[in-house]
This record gives sequence, structure tokens and C-alpha cells, in this order.
Amino acid sequence: MNQEYVKMTDSEKIFGAKSLLHSQVSLLNSVKHIQEYNRLRNEELAIKILLKKKLAEFDDGLKVLEKVMPKMAKEKEEEEVRKDSVKKRMSLESEIEEIRRKIEKLK
Repeated sequence: MNQEYVKMTDSEKIFGAKSLLHSQVSLLNSVKHIQEYNRLRNEELAIKILLKKKLAEFDDGLKVLEKVMPKMAKEKEEEEVRKDSVKKRMSLESEIEEIRRKIEKLK
């Protein structure tokens, strides 16, 4: 095999060395960012697991509370909410009728 050599000037050598060093710095920065991403991802996963445990505890507490609470109170509250929604709907309808009457008076 025949080897060939190319003569490089000092400025070309310096440029090549700088370029190689910049590439190494860029690669090391990328590795640093990837490691930081992995750290944050693991932290996020740990927080999600903790949140899931806390929500499960909260859900268990709610189930216990629902068993202790009387069921009639819940049904009464639902009836009151239904009555309020019907009243709101009726008041909206009456307002619409009143506005229609005013429009008729203006004609």
C-alpha cells in the first residue's frame, strides 16, 4: 500500500486542532444535557409514583368517608342541585320572555 503525505501549514493545523476541540466540547455538552435529562426524567417518575400513592390514599379515605356518611344527605343535596338548575332555567326563560316583550313594545 502506498502512503501519501500532504503538507499542512501551521494555520491549517491550528484550524484543524480547534475544530477537533470544538467538536469534543460540543459532544461533552451533549452528554451533559443527556445526563441532566435522565436525572430530571427519573425525578419526574419518582414524583409521579408518589402522586399516584397519595391519590390512592385519598381515594381510600373518600371511600371510608362515603361509607360513614348517611346516604340520605347525598340524595337531598342532589335534589337541591336539580331544583336550583330548574330555577335557573326558568329564570332564564322568563328573562328571555321579558326581553321579547320589550322588543314588541319598541315595534
